[in-house]
Amino acid sequence: MFVKTIAVELQDPEIHQLDQAVELCGFSSKEELVREAVRRFLTAHTSEAQKRFIQEDVAWGLHGRK
Repeated sequence: MFVKTIAVELQDPEIHQLDQAVELCGFSSKEELVREAVRRFLTAHTSEAQKRFIQEDVAWGLHGRK
């Protein structure tokens, strides 16, 4: 698996909240916290997106695109 680095711009209040969350939640770094947040988001939303795409494909197959 290849690892890629992405840059994310955050404002000072968000950085401060990240720093606090790292300390309070026991993460080793902001990077670890962000990786976990992205992983949880993708896990939670992947099945929803797949269901929506399947429904759109079925509708297209039955009725075509309008």
